[in-house]
Amino acid sequence: MTKTQKLALGLSLLAVAMVGGTSAYFATSERTHNIITTSGVGIELIEDTEEIGVDGRPIPFINIEDAMPGDRISKIPKIKNIDETDVYVRMKVMASVELETGESYKLSPDAFNLDLGRSWSPRGGYYIYARTLHPGETTQALFTTVTIPKKLEDKYQNAKYSLTLQGEAVQAKNNNSNPLDAEGWPEE
Repeated sequence: MTKTQKLALGLSLLAVAMVGGTSAYFATSERTHNIITTSGVGIELIEDTEEIGVDGRPIPFINIEDAMPGDRISKIPKIKNIDETDVYVRMKVMASVELETGESYKLSPDAFNLDLGRSWSPRGGYYIYARTLHPGETTQALFTTVTIPKKLEDKYQNAKYSLTLQGEAVQAKNNNSNPLDAEGWPEE
């Protein structure tokens, strides 16, 4: 190998070393940490009466003592969206009676002659509100009165009737365009 060839080989190796060193000099890495949060849903079950208080607002429903067969009782259940997300809502009505003897029975909610509102659709043991409930909005009433059956057997004297309501909500966004087709309801 001649002196010129050795010089050319040396310069070539130096050039390769410089390119390799240069690319290492410009290489860098960076790490990021991204957080994505999901929104929640929040509702409030409201039970008012048709009576208006001194402050101009409806009087909340309280338990009734000494009801008689045929009595019409004002009970107006609604659901309010208390979160910042559009929701679909549904309500379940459960009824039971406890006799003076201590025996208790589940009843059909129909036993109370509920005057169901037109904005609610029965489906699978629930009543589903017909439209999206936006933040701060309240549904129309599921019903406004409960009527104790007029004809009751003597065994129902001094009985305790219970009408229990359960409200539920699921997000409306990305969950079908019709509340009746919504998914993700809580499991029973």
